[in-house]
Formats: sequence, C-alpha cells, structure tokens
Amino acid sequence: MRKEKRQEQEEAPPQKSWERPPAPTNPKNTDQIGLSEQELEQFRNDPCWKFIRTVLFVLFWLIWLALFAVAILLVCFSPTCVLRAKPNWWQTAVAYHVWVPSFQDSDGDGVGDVDGLINRLDQLRKSGVQTVWPSPFLISDDEKTAVRSFSQMDPKIGVNQKADELINKIHEKEMNIVISFPIATTSLEHEWFLNSATASKTPNANYSQFYTWVSKAADSNFFTEHKNLFYLHEKGNPKSAVLNWQNSNLREHMFNALSNWIDRGVDGFELQGIEYLARTPNGTEPDWNSIYDVIRDIRFHVDSYSNESTIADGKKIALFSTREEAKEKDKKRMAKSGMDTVINYELGEVEKDTKICHKNEGSVATCVHEILSDVLLFHSLNEQVWPHWRFGSPDLARIASRVGSRPHAQLLMVLQMILPGTNNIYYGEEIGMRNLANDSRVPPQKGAMQWDDSLNGGFTSAISPPVPSNIDVANINWKRQYAEPQSTLKIFAKLAKLRQREDALMTGTTLIGRLVDGAFTITRFNNFENRTTGNIYVAALNFAEHPVKLPLTDLPSNSKLHKSTIVTATSNCVAYYARQTVDFGLKEIELEPNEGVVFRYSA
Repeated sequence: MRKEKRQEQEEAPPQKSWERPPAPTNPKNTDQIGLSEQELEQFRNDPCWKFIRTVLFVLFWLIWLALFAVAILLVCFSPTCVLRAKPNWWQTAVAYHVWVPSFQDSDGDGVGDVDGLINRLDQLRKSGVQTVWPSPFLISDDEKTAVRSFSQMDPKIGVNQKADELINKIHEKEMNIVISFPIATTSLEHEWFLNSATASKTPNANYSQFYTWVSKAADSNFFTEHKNLFYLHEKGNPKSAVLNWQNSNLREHMFNALSNWIDRGVDGFELQGIEYLARTPNGTEPDWNSIYDVIRDIRFHVDSYSNESTIADGKKIALFSTREEAKEKDKKRMAKSGMDTVINYELGEVEKDTKICHKNEGSVATCVHEILSDVLLFHSLNEQVWPHWRFGSPDLARIASRVGSRPHAQLLMVLQMILPGTNNIYYGEEIGMRNLANDSRVPPQKGAMQWDDSLNGGFTSAISPPVPSNIDVANINWKRQYAEPQSTLKIFAKLAKLRQREDALMTGTTLIGRLVDGAFTITRFNNFENRTTGNIYVAALNFAEHPVKLPLTDLPSNSKLHKSTIVTATSNCVAYYARQTVDFGLKEIELEPNEGVVFRYSA
C-alpha cells in the first residue's frame, strides 16, 4: 500500500487545456555558456523581468527617434554645399570653322558644298569637334557682309533646303551649329534696299528709313550716290549698305530673321559688323553707347523667343562677335550688354619676324607668352567675360605659315587646346596645313582640305579644280595622321575629347608659368572652395632650338609630381609617350628642341 501511494504521489497532475506542455528536460551540457532555454523559461512571465523588458524596449525607440530628429536638424541647419555650375554648351566648345567651298566637293565641279560637309561629319566627330561653323552661309555678294537674303543659304554651296538637312545631320551627330550673321549690312540687291531706294512709291513707303540716306555726303569712304541720294555703307565697300537699327520697322524684320534660324535649329550666331549697328551723325565712327543698347535688345529678343518657341524649347542660343583692337573695357561692356563671348583676336596676330614677334626673338615664344599672360590675367579678373580663342580664320594666314615652322604650329595647337573657354579651330589647322603658293587662284589660307594622298587630296574628283590643293598633300593629310599614334590630328582629338569630361579643362583655374629660355608651362586645375582637387593638367612647351629644363616648383600640389602620367606629346618627342608613368619628383622637366608634353597628376 505504501508503494502504491508513493507512485500516485510521483504521478504528475493532469494537464489543463490552456497550459503549455512542459519542456523536456535535458542533462546540463558542461560546455554550455549562459542559461539554457529551459532555465530561461522560468523568467518568461516573471513580473519583474517583464517590466525591465518593456522599459528597455521603450527606451530603444525613444533614443532611435531622438537620433533621427537630430539628423534631420543637422541637415536643415548645416551650411549648404557650393554646387558646381554646369557650363553651357558653348563655354567648352571646340568650334570647327569650315570654309565650305574649300572643304569637300560632292558633285565634281571642283568647289566644296554642303553635301560634301555632311559627308565628312563623321570624321569631324571622330576628331573631337563639338560645334560646326560653316562659312560662307547666307547668300551674299562678297561671301561676307553684303547679304542678299537673311533667310537663304548661298546657292553656290547648296540649295536652301540643304541648310535644314545640314542642321539636322549635325544635331544627329550630337554636335551644335553656329552661323555668321551680318547684323548691320545688306547687299544693294537685297529686297529691303531696292524698296528703300524706291520708297517714294506707296507700297515701299515703310522701307524708307531701313537705311541711312542723306542728300549730301562729305566722306566718300562711307557714302555713295544712288539715284540722287547718298547711302551709308561699310568703309570702302559700297556693295555693303548699312542698316538703320534706330528704325523700329527694321528691327522687327531683323528679329524675325533671327527667329527664323532659331526655329530651323541654329544654336548660335556670330554677329558680324556690330560696329555698324549705330554710327555718329556723319557716319564715320561707331556710336558705341547706342551699339550696346542695340546688342541688349538683340539679346533680349533671342532669349525671349527661344523660351517662347515650341521648336527651340528654351535652349540657350549663343551670341558672340569679334571686335578688332578692342580694349579690356570694350570687352567688358560688350559682355555686359549681352554677348556671351568676345573673340580674343590677339593671338591671331602672332607671326614670326613682325612688329608683334620681333626678328631678334628667334621664335614666337616671347610674344605668345607676353600676349597670353595679359589676356589670361584680364579673364581671371573679369570672370563675366568668357574666354574665346582664335588662332586662325578665313581672313588670317595659316598658323604653320605665320610662325614659319610646323613643329611650332603643333605646339600652338597644344597650347590652344589647353586654354580655358571656347576655342575656334580653322579647318586644316588640326593637321598643320600651310598656305598655298601666292600665285594660287584662291586666297592662300583657303586651299582644299587635305583628306588623303589621292588626287586633289580627296577634296574633289575634278581634273583641274578652281580650289587647288597644296603640294605637300601626300604627307600632310587627315587619313595618314589619323592612323599615326602621335600626329597633330591625334593630339587635337585627344585634347578636344578630354575637354568634354575633365573639370580641370572645362572650368578649372589657369596658371601660366614664367618664360624660361623660350619655354613655359600652362597648368589647369580645379580650385574648388579654396582647395585643389581632382587631376591637374600641365602643358610644357619648348619653342627653343636647344634643350631646356623647365622648373615645376610653382605647380599646385607639386609634392604629387612623382606619380605623373603622360597624356600626349608632340610628334617629334622620343622620351615621352601617351599613358607613360613618369616621376617628376625633382620638380623639373627636360624638353628637347621644339618639343611639347602634356601630363597630369592627382591633387
């Protein structure tokens, strides 16, 4: 009986339906650290531990919310970072200035045309060109300012519909197009002039004040007689009559002409002849105060129309111009009036053995360094005046002929592509073309583009074209240089493409080194919030006929020079080549005669 009673006591009481079944007991593991699940089970419903767990849970979320609120406050009240403004398309553009009649003939008549230009757009894109600037463009008497129609392309280079095709094809290649637009003059054959000359007839009465007419003229350089009256024209050019921008009817017609080309897709205008927008009472001098007022009105119209036009859709239309002999104050006033850029004409005057580059200097190094130092200083002190460089143009002798040396022309090409701002490249300069012989049938600087070593350099299939090729076409041509690893064309293409992706070359600070025995450096770097960042690019150029050691002690972050990389080098360079890693830790670089190198290092 005692045994049975003991068994009954040891039997567990029956389990209720709401109770959790007891966890099976396992023997204690001697290697176990901490409490087991069974040992923790007794604390599950303990009131003390339940209270502690609840307090800790609430504290966790309170602290998390507090930290989140502090982070929000820090974001709201911290000083904002300075955002780098993205430059407009024209501010970093490499604008390729094409003289269309000499660029590419498509129909075998020996004269270049728009179809030929369209056929060569792929080559231009490959060489890094971002903007195409065709000249001549509008129909005119002199291929310049004596315009016959502001809405018609010159039929000598193609029918008017080809202008729209050219614009569309350029945009398809993700490039921009700018055109020269004579803003103040027309031909005597222009409809407006013909109507103005017969304004006594009732239908033409509105055109009477489109031009400046006087009954008596004192200066024959600016006035020429026409039907018993005298009209104002460009100095010494009676074929180019000056428009009267003080007449509101004329302004409306000119604004409509600009609007027409904006709708047709043109991205920018070179405003030609701005000095004739307003004249003194006798017509012999520009009235610059009135001219600046007209430029403001043009700027306002172009911006307003671009924003309102459903075709332009608010795109930025660039306006630029050239003013020969412009002083620093003149450039500032033009920029303030609404010009996006004013072309720096000074380096276009560089020529060996002239009053600019004296014969005793031996090379153009001294005059280039002096001019460049002054112009760069001006732009650094006047940031509102955007730099715009021109070394060659349809009116200037080719660089290689002016400086008397193709290696020096190559050095100037490197220099131009390193400079800040907008760059104009005249066709053929990217391969080092020279002037034609003086007895040629066209101006020496307008020879046929040298594409390859075939007949006429690939320019035309004509037997005896009116636009001749240079005698060096077999060795100096686009196809050959594109195949070479270190040609003038390859240097141009590499630097042109770098300018589109490297902040230092797009908007960075520019530092020109001191002239050392015919050699100097140009440095581009980012100076963001008073701190040098990113890659630093240095062009070291030696114009001397002997080796020169250039010091690099003035370069920013020069302690990093021991890890430099060659970007490109001139075609006569043997010691350096692209992508070569070099150590300039001694803070100097030795250059052979007429040699140039572009290298970079990290700040």
